[in-house]
Amino acid sequence: MFFTRKATQSDVSDIAHIHFESWNATYSNLLPKTYRDKENNLSQKMEMWEKLLPRSDVNTWIAYDAEDTTVGFISYFKKDHKCEITTLYLLPQYQNLGIGTKLMNAVLIDVSQYNSCSSLSLWVLKTNLSAISFYEKFGFESAGQCDEELYEDAKIIDIRMVKPL
Repeated sequence: MFFTRKATQSDVSDIAHIHFESWNATYSNLLPKTYRDKENNLSQKMEMWEKLLPRSDVNTWIAYDAEDTTVGFISYFKKDHKCEITTLYLLPQYQNLGIGTKLMNAVLIDVSQYNSCSSLSLWVLKTNLSAISFYEKFGFESAGQCDEELYEDAKIIDIRMVKPL
């Protein structure tokens, strides 16, 4: 059984650890190793989440089990009447158990009931087909926008997906 709750400052270490571990696992076959090594650093993740969690425009939810072990998280920010999911990560051994769905539902309730957002968007790696399929189940559609980055010989393309609320 898994539960969700809003993250607090005491969750920084768990969130940073999950972000680091799952980012590396998620992109192991999708991004060059040198890029992953450069972009994924545990101390940088700690520093980043220490700054992000207290911000009033950032909302983060964690998923945890009956032993209170944090296994995943989702985070979004609000600007005007638009919200954007910036991260959704689960430890690899907890994927495909419905936890991502619980986290997404927590955010969908939060943005529609408390944050008066007109839309919810996110960016996803174009080659991350399982993530794209997951988001489509919740009504996200490609917005036709791409963000391209050239790294060594690899072209890294993120696409923007949007769900009207």
